[in-house]
Amino acid sequence: MNKPKVVVTRTQFENEMERLRDVSDLIIIDTPNPPTSEELKQKISGATALFAHINDSVNAEIMDAAGPSLKVIAEFGVGYDNVDVDAANERNIAVANTPGVLTETTASFAFTLMQSAARRIAEADRFVRNGKWAHFEPLDLLGYDLSSSVLGIIGFGRIGSYLGKIANDNGMKVLYYNRSIPEETYGAQRMDSLEELLENSDVVSLHCPYTPETKNLITKKQLKLMKKSSTLINTARGPIVNLDDLYESLSSGVIAYAVLDVTDPEPINMDHPILNLDNLTILPHIASATVETRKKMSKMTVDNILEGLQNKLPTYCVNSENISW
Repeated sequence: MNKPKVVVTRTQFENEMERLRDVSDLIIIDTPNPPTSEELKQKISGATALFAHINDSVNAEIMDAAGPSLKVIAEFGVGYDNVDVDAANERNIAVANTPGVLTETTASFAFTLMQSAARRIAEADRFVRNGKWAHFEPLDLLGYDLSSSVLGIIGFGRIGSYLGKIANDNGMKVLYYNRSIPEETYGAQRMDSLEELLENSDVVSLHCPYTPETKNLITKKQLKLMKKSSTLINTARGPIVNLDDLYESLSSGVIAYAVLDVTDPEPINMDHPILNLDNLTILPHIASATVETRKKMSKMTVDNILEGLQNKLPTYCVNSENISW
């Protein structure tokens, strides 16, 4: 009897791949770069399940290239904006993700970025490497204390609220803007509008999902509302912040600093002028990049696929109400 075909679009933890090999005809796309759309179409033909990553645009064409055998698209991560869920619904394909697994890791990382920005760590590192450290200077590279600062969190779900808890435990006043009121706020104060949060925060951290409504949520209009001394941190999704407007605001002193773990596009174009700014720290999408967290993500993604291969809706299916097996 032929085993079902499963396609994995990037190299993954070998022990998890062995779990898939035991029950499937496993195809791992092990190439220096993520597969192009055409390459993915070729590989996915006849597949029952797809182990997808954020780099993969899984649209209707990809699903149709797989054919009617495709039952599960399992996303390696919490966000699944790279998957056309409406197209999956139309084709009776379950889409699954890995919720909750990276909450503490990502929130802790966001707080680390806040500390790094406040104490100008990346800038100080470049200062030394560029031979500018001549002697101790009492007024050089002065930062600020987070404990006397106000944190504004946009998006107060699992990650945002956990960041609020960390900040509150470290003496910060915490504001948040969210459509709904969470069960646990950890002492954070809800703002009635995005504008109110931006005007009253020293540090603004983004934790909202990427949707059509949040695309370009932060543009020059919103940045002008922030304090000139403020810092913007984005560990959510790149398109939430208009990169050109952020460059203009950082270079003209509208805000003081920014830290980006995500960009639009991703990776960032190396000729973008924002890379020349000293008041920016930019990282390659590593908020969840710990061994423990990435292993958990891989396991959950494989679990979702294995359930689908057994004709069970994945535990973490995001479109279960539209799937009938």
